[in-house]
Amino acid sequence: MKTRHVLLTAIIASFFLFTGCSKDDDIQEADMTSQGSLISKKGSKSHGSSEIHRAYPKEEAEVMETFVAIATNITLGAGNGYNGDYMDQLISFHDYEGYTFTEFNYDFNGVGRSYTAAENEANERTLFGTIVDPGGVQKFAAKEGTLKIAVYYGNVANLTFISDFELLISGELHTVNNLITLLFIKTGDDWKLVHEHHSPKEMVASTGGETSYPSAQADLSSPAQQEVLATFGAIGASIMANSGTGPENMDELISFHAYGKKFTEFNYDGATGYSFNGEENEANERAFFGNHKVTQFAAKANTVNIVVYHENVANVTFISDFVVEGVGPINNLITLLFVKIKGDWKLVHEHHSPENV
Repeated sequence: MKTRHVLLTAIIASFFLFTGCSKDDDIQEADMTSQGSLISKKGSKSHGSSEIHRAYPKEEAEVMETFVAIATNITLGAGNGYNGDYMDQLISFHDYEGYTFTEFNYDFNGVGRSYTAAENEANERTLFGTIVDPGGVQKFAAKEGTLKIAVYYGNVANLTFISDFELLISGELHTVNNLITLLFIKTGDDWKLVHEHHSPKEMVASTGGETSYPSAQADLSSPAQQEVLATFGAIGASIMANSGTGPENMDELISFHAYGKKFTEFNYDGATGYSFNGEENEANERAFFGNHKVTQFAAKANTVNIVVYHENVANVTFISDFVVEGVGPINNLITLLFVKIKGDWKLVHEHHSPENV
């Protein structure tokens, strides 16, 4: 029974939505620090920038309204078939055409995977339309105090929370606690999902299988993508140059972040996931990179993708291929959200989850 529960929880995680440099192959399996020479590594601090602290109450309310509408359609459509009005409406909240849709999630073996737009749609229709019992959404909520909506420039919103769901599957109640990142873009008058990152709060050992990789490297040739890629490379170069030399020598790395109330991070301490704020992120990064030498800072082949929204917000996703002395290889599914502040790209959100355990 316990094995069945673990597998079903992994299946839920793999289908789950949420709750109430150029085209060259150089980037593939390459040391990402090579991009660091493209920009100055001064990484000026952005504390005090208005966009990092500015509230958007109207837009936040719109995103929350969209979030509730998604939850309503999932609840009403649960178990009523792969197609149908409610599943069609659920899918309509995604933007599969305007931008490159990306998703990180886990399959039934507990292995992290990268999903395309078509796979995301099929997974969500399958889970909520056919796997969950009719009327089987017993609870669709966020853990108290975990839901945050960070709006940037009025047209990009990052919604993060830890799920608190109860779903009936074959008459058996399953609780789902996931760390969830949902990125919304305003298109016309509507807010649409363009990226999802789901990871179980409590990781379990993988039972087998391999992580999925795209068949070819994404096109990263636009000027805006190149700017973000150069910043990403400079971060890697800073880590390689300064890691292992002490927490006090991590100022350059920290300067690439834009801390404030909007900053969020999901990460793991062993097999347990946590939510961190800006102060905690800084303390963690200073301690980890300051005390451990990074000997390789790269991405797995074909996994780097950069999508720029409205020219001032960029989402970087990849599967890491890091090597750290005293720790070993680190292969994580990683989402990094950047916002352009006074001409510089700054980190405002991170989501890290193990490729497999």
